[in-house]
Amino acid sequence: MNKRKTRPAVSSADLLIPNDRGMMDPPDDAPSPPIMTDVLVDGVPAKAGIGFFGTWSERIVLIFEEDHPKYGTEWGTKYYMFDQENPGKVNWGHYGESFRIEIIETD
Repeated sequence: MNKRKTRPAVSSADLLIPNDRGMMDPPDDAPSPPIMTDVLVDGVPAKAGIGFFGTWSERIVLIFEEDHPKYGTEWGTKYYMFDQENPGKVNWGHYGESFRIEIIETD
């Protein structure tokens, strides 16, 4: 079995979408799909991105290759924070929820 090489996501900068667009950006005739990062969320393969996704406020979005037992196939929130004391841990919501996110490194 081929083990994936990963590293913990430690801040929003690790997952920022380079071609993101918000509501205040000038219109684009042909917006391209967001360029997201390959990750493991609690060990489940996914694409992750942080950006506006055409809205007014920044958010984190996760799109899973297979159903995540807690988050399903697609999930996002505006209420998140990277845990500076625990690399790879993302706290979210208002009730102490969290997940672990590892960036899949490419050769």
